[in-house]
Amino acid sequence: MSPALQLALAGMRRRSAHTATQVIVLAAAVALLGAMILFIGHSLRTMTASATRSVPLDLQGPVASYDQARSISSAVARQPDIAQATATATAPFAGITHQGSAGVTSAGQGYVLAVDPGYLRSFQTFRFLRGSQRAGQVVLDQQLAATLQAQIGDTIALRAAANAPPQRFKVSGVALVTAPDVLFQPLNPLLGPAPAQPPSNVAILPLTTFAQTLARQLSALPGAGLGASAVPGSQTGIQWQVQAQVDPTALSGTPGHAFTRAGQIRNAVERKLPGKLQFVDNLSADLNTAAEDALYVDALFVMLAIPGAILAMGLVYLSALGTVDRDRRELALLRARGASRRQLLGLAGAEAAIVGMVAGLLGAGLAFAAVGLLIKGSIGLTLGRALGAIGACVLLAVAGATAARFATALRALSSTVTEGRRSVLRSGRPLWQRLYLDLIALVLSGLIYWLTASTGFSAVVNPDSNPTLSLSIYMFFAPALLWIGATLLMLRLRGRAVAAVARRLGERGRPSGRRGFLLASASRRGESINRGLVLVGLLLAFGVSLGVFTATYDQQSAVDSQLTLGADVTATAPPGVAAKTGLAARIAKVPGVTATTALDHSYAYVGPDLQDTFGIDASTIGKATTLRNSYFVGSSAETALRRLQRRPDGILVSKETITDYSLGLGDLLRLRVLDHRSGRFRAVDFHVVGIVQEFPSAPRDSFMVANLGYLQSADHAGGPKVVFAKAGGDPTGVAARVANATRGDGVIVKDVRRQSAATVSSITAVDLSGISRLEEAFTILLAATAMWLFVSLIVSERRHEFATMAAVGASLKDIAGFIRSEAIAVLTAAIALAALLGWLLSEMLVAMLQHVFDPPPDHLAVPWSYLGELGLAGILGGLLAVALAARRLRRLPIGAALREQ
Repeated sequence: MSPALQLALAGMRRRSAHTATQVIVLAAAVALLGAMILFIGHSLRTMTASATRSVPLDLQGPVASYDQARSISSAVARQPDIAQATATATAPFAGITHQGSAGVTSAGQGYVLAVDPGYLRSFQTFRFLRGSQRAGQVVLDQQLAATLQAQIGDTIALRAAANAPPQRFKVSGVALVTAPDVLFQPLNPLLGPAPAQPPSNVAILPLTTFAQTLARQLSALPGAGLGASAVPGSQTGIQWQVQAQVDPTALSGTPGHAFTRAGQIRNAVERKLPGKLQFVDNLSADLNTAAEDALYVDALFVMLAIPGAILAMGLVYLSALGTVDRDRRELALLRARGASRRQLLGLAGAEAAIVGMVAGLLGAGLAFAAVGLLIKGSIGLTLGRALGAIGACVLLAVAGATAARFATALRALSSTVTEGRRSVLRSGRPLWQRLYLDLIALVLSGLIYWLTASTGFSAVVNPDSNPTLSLSIYMFFAPALLWIGATLLMLRLRGRAVAAVARRLGERGRPSGRRGFLLASASRRGESINRGLVLVGLLLAFGVSLGVFTATYDQQSAVDSQLTLGADVTATAPPGVAAKTGLAARIAKVPGVTATTALDHSYAYVGPDLQDTFGIDASTIGKATTLRNSYFVGSSAETALRRLQRRPDGILVSKETITDYSLGLGDLLRLRVLDHRSGRFRAVDFHVVGIVQEFPSAPRDSFMVANLGYLQSADHAGGPKVVFAKAGGDPTGVAARVANATRGDGVIVKDVRRQSAATVSSITAVDLSGISRLEEAFTILLAATAMWLFVSLIVSERRHEFATMAAVGASLKDIAGFIRSEAIAVLTAAIALAALLGWLLSEMLVAMLQHVFDPPPDHLAVPWSYLGELGLAGILGGLLAVALAARRLRRLPIGAALREQ
């Protein structure tokens, strides 16, 4: 064993209590960052898995014929990392009829989906409601079955083209097509996914049956069945294709890594089948969106985790200050006895390595335990990830211990032996004070924040396509400079403000006796009090900013979930059901429902752009859902709805469309709307009455909102399909009662709480609740620890002074009063600092991450219960520390303390 290591172990044994304190504090600091790394790593992997599961159809490759679809799909299925591949086909049909007891019913144009019997084992593009798929028979989509009034066992006549004879099929099942926009999209691999308007009528046939009947019939017709389509840009003939699902086990890690891997898998398959196949990649498109959301996770980690970890490391330095004078004298003594600088640095390094190794292992264990408590089930740790996390915790702990230990050692080595053995050292003004870097940092922070708030700069560049996170410039300057400037300003003041307040209180009341001594002592110990104020105040400020930001995030997450779903409870019905059965009125009678409104969701063309169009009842929608003023541009929600209600042909147009087509209020807007009676689009006149940028259940890009009655007269779609309901109590319970009341109508009911767990958007894709609980728990613990360390430092620094007071007859109560007075001064000043600095940081965080919030918050949310817990933690930590300090004073060796110089 080397001499340095022997001396280090001996010194640590001699100061066992102090060493244990350093290890515990350092372990807590390391555990905070380690737990954050583990939790966010798990969150990113969960985002990847969620994004992968949400894609109903990963890859679609157009081919020329039935035989090619069969042979190429078999070849694709044999490729590595491909879970399943199958041949399919889609084609438009001209019409379909059914003759039953009610007479002859018919439907217009629609689409055929042809799949193999085992299709649903790997692909989730539709699901059976009744019946099953059988050879030679047809499965009808729920909407088409309702239109034809067809049941299982009935026979329908399907006409592939206007001049083709009808083909008769027996109905074997009724299904719900859940991904029509993907199934029937135009397949152009060069353009990528381009979902078109979902067809109103869908029939599902076995692939072999389709190839032998409709496909053969269409091929025999002039033009090979490539007739004109009523839907611009949609499929006009038979589209043979190979559909494939990627093995989800091949897509691990972060969304960005999965996105890259998905592209590699697609390219590998295309490379092995040169010239035969090129895929439209739906999977990569969704993973790219998830990768965008992952950038917000990175930003949140930088904003929320790193400041807490730095402050936690500051506690390690505060714990090292407890023996700084003793260490300085010991190092000076070793230098006087011939120890070289290299040997002394080796001694400090050995102590730091031992403390860091033990604290790192303990911190890693605490991190695993904390994450295990937050996450139910497996956290997805492999041996490599676990070893990596442990290694990171150990390295961080060793670095923290080394920085704290060398901070005291280098100060001794930078002075002469005589100076090192003095009790009091003189120091000059550091360079940063002479350059006024603290004031410069605060001014720059305010300037950057003002520019951010006025220009709308975001952390994420191009959030809608090719997202990148600007981490190197500008992004974090405002909050970072505020942290730096506030810290340096407090170091510059050196507690003079606290000392001045104490001195002023002493002079104003002219106290005598014990209180006067306490105030006089506090006024002379401003610099020592300031050390505690810096760390305790910054920790509490970090806790305040974290709590306020998290509460605001949770508030907007609920808003975003309702915005995505539309209302507390939504019921979606097949076409015609809502109007025929009075669905809105029936739902309004369900216990717990306080208001309802019916609306229609369809599509219309603005020029060449297909956009979502919502038909609403402007008089009732505000009662059944939340409409915020921030949803509208240039007017309030009430004003916009009033304008829409007054003009039957009025329309609210999204801000993006207003800009793209140079529209203004009152302008004529001619939309191409699909007339469901004829199956063709026709031009309908609307007039712009308002600009909207958000609307319940609307997408984040272009959309329009019109009057329900006017839209129905134009598209003849059979009435509204969706009912919004406001819940007076638990939305989940209300949704269950609504589902029970509408069970026989084929209605799909969703509630906002379940939607919160499923919504894929920039705000709800990141589950901040776990992160916030983790950091809030550590912040409360560290705030209490900071008070305890500060009080312990008082006892260590004033050992000689307290021993002198005891020797001349001062009571333990009088001596403990000096400790209590400084603890109260630090806690009072820290709470005031935290309130101001925490609020400023919260404002900056929300401004810098404004694109995380969709829509932006109207105001910050204040978590009073958490802030109360944080303040209580500081108070309890101080009380406990004072009690422990009083115990130490009772055991203080007066003689040994008086002999210390």
